[in-house]
Amino acid sequence: MGVAEARRPTPAERAAARQAARADREAIVRRYRAREPVRRIAAGYGVTDAWLTRRLRDWGVTPRRGYEAHAHRRSAGRVFRGRPLTRRTAAEVRAARDLFIAARDEAVRRYRSGEVSAAGLGREFGVHPAWVGRRLAEWGAREARPRPRPR
Repeated sequence: MGVAEARRPTPAERAAARQAARADREAIVRRYRAREPVRRIAAGYGVTDAWLTRRLRDWGVTPRRGYEAHAHRRSAGRVFRGRPLTRRTAAEVRAARDLFIAARDEAVRRYRSGEVSAAGLGREFGVHPAWVGRRLAEWGAREARPRPRPR
């Protein structure tokens, strides 16, 4: 009573699976754009994920970025803490930084009081927390922040 060996599909079966996948092109593209994993789609058609990835590229489908491919596991808000999945333009980043600089006094006050961290300010204004930390240090706010009480 051993483990049954998996039977490899014959060349004819593999060809039939590929033909079925090609015939159902619109459904495959729709499932892919709905962020379903390529591996799951491919398994449903009996083809390899590498073969299906090549077909999607041949069909002109824009490939997902690496982090988007795993976004189906958790909501984007949980994975990326509210940031959009698409990259921002340089102008959008500059605008977010300008908004933070315009709110300098309020940001420094909130940071010094311990109300919010540099990471929290970064999320709130849509800028990188390290950039916020550098600005706070330039403005003299980094050293004056009360430290959390030890437990």
